[in-house]
Amino acid sequence: MAEIKEVFRRLAFQYHPDRDAGEGERFKEISEAYAVLSDADQRALYDALGPDKYDDPREVLFYRLNQEAANREVEREYERSRSAQKYSDAEGLGFVIFILIIIDFVIPSWVFGPWFYVFNVFLILAIAVGIYDSFKS
Repeated sequence: MAEIKEVFRRLAFQYHPDRDAGEGERFKEISEAYAVLSDADQRALYDALGPDKYDDPREVLFYRLNQEAANREVEREYERSRSAQKYSDAEGLGFVIFILIIIDFVIPSWVFGPWFYVFNVFLILAIAVGIYDSFKS
Protein backbone atom coordinates (compact mmCIF):
# COMPACT_ATOMS: atom_id res chain seq x y z
CA MET A 1 0.00 0.00 0.00
CA ALA A 2 2.84 2.36 0.79
CA GLU A 3 4.34 1.63 -2.62
CA ILE A 4 1.08 2.57 -4.37
CA LYS A 5 0.88 5.78 -2.38
CA GLU A 6 4.47 6.67 -3.22
CA VAL A 7 3.98 6.06 -6.95
CA PHE A 8 0.73 8.04 -6.91
CA ARG A 9 2.39 11.04 -5.29
CA ARG A 10 5.25 10.97 -7.75
CA LEU A 11 2.93 10.72 -10.77
CA ALA A 12 0.50 13.27 -9.35
CA PHE A 13 3.32 15.73 -8.90
CA GLN A 14 4.59 15.02 -12.42
CA TYR A 15 1.20 15.33 -14.18
CA HIS A 16 -0.50 17.94 -12.00
CA PRO A 17 -2.46 20.50 -14.10
CA ASP A 18 -0.77 23.39 -12.29
CA ARG A 19 2.62 22.20 -13.57
CA ASP A 20 1.51 21.31 -17.09
CA ALA A 21 -1.87 22.55 -18.33
CA GLY A 22 -2.12 19.86 -21.03
CA GLU A 23 -1.89 16.95 -18.59
CA GLY A 24 -5.21 17.49 -16.75
CA GLU A 25 -6.78 14.37 -18.24
CA ARG A 26 -3.77 12.23 -17.32
CA PHE A 27 -3.86 13.58 -13.75
CA LYS A 28 -7.56 12.69 -13.55
CA GLU A 29 -6.83 9.10 -14.68
CA ILE A 30 -4.05 8.79 -12.11
CA SER A 31 -6.34 10.06 -9.34
CA GLU A 32 -9.10 7.62 -10.30
CA ALA A 33 -6.62 4.74 -10.41
CA TYR A 34 -5.32 5.64 -6.97
CA ALA A 35 -8.87 5.86 -5.60
CA VAL A 36 -9.56 2.32 -6.85
CA LEU A 37 -6.25 0.84 -5.76
CA SER A 38 -6.27 2.38 -2.30
CA ASP A 39 -9.65 0.84 -1.34
CA ALA A 40 -9.75 -2.96 -1.10
CA ASP A 41 -13.50 -3.17 -1.85
CA GLN A 42 -13.24 -0.98 -4.93
CA ARG A 43 -10.18 -2.90 -6.10
CA ALA A 44 -12.04 -6.22 -5.80
CA LEU A 45 -15.00 -4.72 -7.66
CA TYR A 46 -12.72 -3.40 -10.42
CA ASP A 47 -10.97 -6.77 -10.70
CA ALA A 48 -14.30 -8.59 -10.96
CA LEU A 49 -16.06 -6.27 -13.41
CA GLY A 50 -13.19 -4.82 -15.39
CA PRO A 51 -12.65 -1.25 -16.53
CA ASP A 52 -15.71 -1.14 -18.81
CA LYS A 53 -18.37 -2.11 -16.28
CA TYR A 54 -16.78 -0.73 -13.10
CA ASP A 55 -18.48 2.68 -13.36
CA ASP A 56 -21.91 1.31 -14.30
CA PRO A 57 -24.13 1.33 -11.16
CA ARG A 58 -26.39 -1.36 -12.59
CA GLU A 59 -23.47 -3.74 -13.16
CA VAL A 60 -22.16 -3.04 -9.66
CA LEU A 61 -25.59 -3.79 -8.20
CA PHE A 62 -25.90 -7.04 -10.18
CA TYR A 63 -22.42 -8.07 -9.09
CA ARG A 64 -23.17 -7.42 -5.42
CA LEU A 65 -26.51 -9.22 -5.62
CA ASN A 66 -24.81 -12.23 -7.23
CA GLN A 67 -22.15 -12.21 -4.52
CA GLU A 68 -24.82 -12.14 -1.80
CA ALA A 69 -26.70 -14.99 -3.48
CA ALA A 70 -23.48 -17.02 -3.70
CA ASN A 71 -22.76 -16.34 -0.01
CA ARG A 72 -26.28 -17.44 0.94
CA GLU A 73 -25.82 -20.63 -1.08
CA VAL A 74 -22.55 -21.37 0.71
CA GLU A 75 -24.28 -20.84 4.06
CA ARG A 76 -27.13 -23.16 3.05
CA GLU A 77 -24.68 -25.84 1.95
CA TYR A 78 -22.84 -25.52 5.27
CA GLU A 79 -26.11 -25.88 7.18
CA ARG A 80 -27.04 -28.94 5.10
CA SER A 81 -23.72 -30.62 5.81
CA ARG A 82 -23.97 -29.70 9.49
CA SER A 83 -27.47 -31.15 9.66
CA ALA A 84 -26.31 -34.36 7.95
CA GLN A 85 -23.43 -34.63 10.43
CA LYS A 86 -25.84 -34.23 13.36
CA TYR A 87 -28.08 -36.93 11.90
CA SER A 88 -25.10 -39.24 11.49
CA ASP A 89 -23.98 -38.57 15.06
CA ALA A 90 -27.50 -39.27 16.33
CA GLU A 91 -27.58 -42.57 14.42
CA GLY A 92 -24.27 -43.64 15.96
CA LEU A 93 -25.36 -42.64 19.44
CA GLY A 94 -28.66 -44.46 18.99
CA PHE A 95 -26.81 -47.61 18.00
CA VAL A 96 -24.56 -47.39 21.07
CA ILE A 97 -27.55 -46.90 23.35
CA PHE A 98 -29.33 -49.83 21.69
CA ILE A 99 -26.36 -52.17 22.26
CA LEU A 100 -25.99 -51.07 25.86
CA ILE A 101 -29.69 -51.62 26.53
CA ILE A 102 -29.52 -55.09 24.92
CA ILE A 103 -26.52 -55.96 27.08
CA ASP A 104 -28.26 -54.55 30.14
CA PHE A 105 -31.56 -56.41 29.74
CA VAL A 106 -30.68 -59.59 27.87
CA ILE A 107 -27.63 -60.75 29.78
CA PRO A 108 -28.32 -61.32 33.47
CA SER A 109 -26.47 -59.14 35.95
CA TRP A 110 -24.78 -62.11 37.69
CA VAL A 111 -22.91 -62.95 34.42
CA PHE A 112 -21.09 -59.65 34.43
CA GLY A 113 -20.61 -59.34 38.16
CA PRO A 114 -19.26 -55.89 39.00
CA TRP A 115 -18.99 -55.04 35.28
CA PHE A 116 -22.77 -54.86 35.21
CA TYR A 117 -22.52 -51.47 36.97
CA VAL A 118 -19.90 -50.27 34.50
CA PHE A 119 -22.27 -51.07 31.61
CA ASN A 120 -25.07 -49.20 33.36
CA VAL A 121 -22.82 -46.15 33.83
CA PHE A 122 -21.97 -46.21 30.10
CA LEU A 123 -25.66 -46.48 29.29
CA ILE A 124 -26.51 -43.48 31.46
CA LEU A 125 -23.61 -41.48 29.99
CA ALA A 126 -24.68 -42.29 26.43
CA ILE A 127 -28.23 -41.18 27.16
CA ALA A 128 -26.96 -37.99 28.83
CA VAL A 129 -24.74 -37.18 25.85
CA GLY A 130 -27.68 -37.71 23.50
CA ILE A 131 -29.88 -35.38 25.53
CA TYR A 132 -27.11 -32.78 25.75
CA ASP A 133 -26.51 -32.87 21.98
CA SER A 134 -30.20 -32.51 21.23
CA PHE A 135 -30.46 -29.39 23.40
CA LYS A 136 -27.13 -27.93 22.30
CA SER A 137 -28.24 -27.41 18.71
